[in-house]
Amino acid sequence: MTKFFQMIRAVRMMKGIKQTEIAQLLEVRQQSVSKLENGKTRVSKSVADKIAKYLGFNNGAEMESFYEKHVNKSRIGINGFEEPS
Repeated sequence: MTKFFQMIRAVRMMKGIKQTEIAQLLEVRQQSVSKLENGKTRVSKSVADKIAKYLGFNNGAEMESFYEKHVNKSRIGINGFEEPS
């Protein structure tokens, strides 16, 4: 299962949203969002849903489904192995 922090950065960047925008939404500093995206800060379900809604999803579960279907698969190479980041 993909960690939420892995999804945030990928989806945020796909949508052209900056960390500062997420920081304003959450009323925290940009550095806090960076820590969140690097897995150094845990995210509650309510915060996860708030971020997901800002990114255009109904909730965190919907964002995870999108990530697994569209983003995570794009990292798989022709030979079936994950491409390096």
